[in-house]
Amino acid sequence: MCGRYVLKTSSLDLKKELHLDEAPVLEARYNIAPMQAAPIVTSMSPHSLTVGRWGLLPPWAKDPRLASRLINARAESLRTKPIFKDLLTNHRCLIPCDGFYEWKRAGRTHTPHCIHLADGGVLTMAGLWSPWRSPDGLELVTFTVVTTTASATVAPLHDRMPVFLAGPARSQWLSANVTAETLSELLVPWAGIPLEAYQVSHAVNSVATDEPGCLEPARVVQLELF
Repeated sequence: MCGRYVLKTSSLDLKKELHLDEAPVLEARYNIAPMQAAPIVTSMSPHSLTVGRWGLLPPWAKDPRLASRLINARAESLRTKPIFKDLLTNHRCLIPCDGFYEWKRAGRTHTPHCIHLADGGVLTMAGLWSPWRSPDGLELVTFTVVTTTASATVAPLHDRMPVFLAGPARSQWLSANVTAETLSELLVPWAGIPLEAYQVSHAVNSVATDEPGCLEPARVVQLELF
């Protein structure tokens, strides 16, 4: 799954990497959490950044609390679940990031790790987006992260990970003319530039903490018995 991620790349670098016509100035984010706002690139506006809220709300949703249950969408069920099926046709998006967090479980202990590209480059997660209008007239763009089975790097931490897209796959995912067969071929575990994972501080556990310290390697203290 994906429950937290990082986006600290500058607007200028994102503009170059994603071939955008424009990109607003962005503040570095070190601990983006569900229900928070973050930039995405939608199939409707493939050359600009759109601010969306993480947690999908279909147009028909009456209860905004549904969003907390739709932060991820399993790639294997996109075509079978009605809530995702129509969005897969014409409401796909890219979610830029510099990495994401995952927690390794050992009994009652959950140890946070950051997973990122070995060369430090920008990643883009595949996503679905949807507009939503609240009963009192509030209009939102909402999104969910598409996940697949974990790669060899992520598997020791969790059995799921985001679908990452790079190069031509990005434009294919956003294209209005892409075939169903091509979409299926894109929704696979990452096999591009190697990913790295390292243990980080438990500071990232709190959604209220959004600072560079979230990315600092954890201090591991070893005690010797004499």
